[in-house]
Amino acid sequence: MLAAILCLPVLVLLTSVSLARPLRLAAALPSCSSGQSSMPDLNGLMLRGSPRVVAMGRLIKGLYYSDSLKGPHALAAFFIVCDRLLEPKPFLVMDFRSHQFSFDRNRDGCADTRGLMLLSEIDPADFYPAVDRAEEICGEDAISQR
Repeated sequence: MLAAILCLPVLVLLTSVSLARPLRLAAALPSCSSGQSSMPDLNGLMLRGSPRVVAMGRLIKGLYYSDSLKGPHALAAFFIVCDRLLEPKPFLVMDFRSHQFSFDRNRDGCADTRGLMLLSEIDPADFYPAVDRAEEICGEDAISQR
């Protein structure tokens, strides 16, 4: 009985980590053209929010990541959601440690714009209009290509 009680926190930890895995980016970094660098790597970070989306339609979902389970948020990654499905790569990542943001206009894994955000807040809605073909993301053709 005591062993079962002691194993419970480990099971909860393993369950929460396994739920985060589908949202982690592939280990292979994209090959970016000169002048571009890869978007921040979310691998190795702990997902600190629920990836579930219950709303239908097009929206933006922010997921927070940290270096440890109880540590402060290190990154916020913003994904486009279409009918409860997250796009595979974030279009915007805010690094709270360095106060830098990375914006991926075409969601290819390469940062098209990097900048310094002195405030600790970032509004992904300010970046959304600059996303390539944003109005087509939830179209029938885009969904069938996933």
